[in-house]
Amino acid sequence: MKTLGEKFRILRQKKGVNQKAMADLLEISIPAYSKLETGITDPNFSRINQIAEVHNLSLRQFLDVGEEGVSEQEQVIAQLKEKISQLENSVIKLQSKLIELYDRDDHKK
Repeated sequence: MKTLGEKFRILRQKKGVNQKAMADLLEISIPAYSKLETGITDPNFSRINQIAEVHNLSLRQFLDVGEEGVSEQEQVIAQLKEKISQLENSVIKLQSKLIELYDRDDHKK
């Protein structure tokens, strides 16, 4: 999961502006904004909300910034787990058939 500062940087870069432009939009100093991006300063809820609004995002959308790859990875993991489950079921069926054949062969003797 990305830190808030990483999310701020991602959004700023997507917007194509530098830290000065973001600081101006937020009406704070460049060093104050830089500290938010680098994680030196922890933003309060109002600041997080303000940054989300500057980017025309809801708070929920803001929290999802930079996490897109995570959901893709989760989907791949779920698909792989499903394949493993299918393969395990196939192995169990084959084992049952093998035992059945072995038992039949044992009774013939």
